[in-house]
Amino acid sequence: MPSRATRQKCPICGESRFRQKFPIDRSGERFHIVACEACGFIFVIDPPADTASHAEEGQQLVWRFRSRHEQIRRLLLAHLKPGASVLEIGCGRGELGYIMRNDPLSYIGYEPAHGLAEFGIAAGVNIVREPYFGGMSADAVVIDNVIEHVTEPALMIRTAAESLKPNGLLIVITPNVDDIRRLSASWRQKYLWVPPDHINYFSARDISRMFRDAGIIDRRFRFSPLTLSDWKYFPRAIAECLGLSILGHNVFGVKN
Repeated sequence: MPSRATRQKCPICGESRFRQKFPIDRSGERFHIVACEACGFIFVIDPPADTASHAEEGQQLVWRFRSRHEQIRRLLLAHLKPGASVLEIGCGRGELGYIMRNDPLSYIGYEPAHGLAEFGIAAGVNIVREPYFGGMSADAVVIDNVIEHVTEPALMIRTAAESLKPNGLLIVITPNVDDIRRLSASWRQKYLWVPPDHINYFSARDISRMFRDAGIIDRRFRFSPLTLSDWKYFPRAIAECLGLSILGHNVFGVKN
């Protein structure tokens, strides 16, 4: 059985007082979901000690391209000049890097799960097989469906912000604890409360706080990053303009 760790403090605000919400049994183990008494952030208090290796368990390694990869690519191309550098933290197989291979941008991804990283490397994607702890300087940083998996999500956001050049672009995509689809019990069981895979559950307020603490003002999905090719996302964008995060979080911001 993989070793477990106990988080002593809220990974967003640092508070050490938690309110028990409920236990959940997954993958033959029991996990405990709590809410921070200070900021309300919801997270698994006893996740696996290694939150990277499980990403490879039970997976058949094939490309898993999603519409969001193309949306991220278009957002990067709209904001960056030719020759600009893109850093992706937790790039997985490297789908984004693969579809950007002919773009006039420099891409590098970091991925600690070696099987996933090797898959992308074999296809020619520029991937470093280790976690990213900072030290680089990039025009854009992408964190796509990663912060829900890691024990220190706010630290990851701050590290990403510190790696940005002035006027650099930060893009973060992650599930939403207030997703309207949570009204379906089957959806919650399959996509929401799923430790040891997802160990953090973010509200819009949590995302805004992490961005603000990192010195970046978050911008919601809205219309600005959308093109006519994204017409099916317009209802969602309208909701975001009204301050309603009805599905997942698609957030970006520019470093001052």
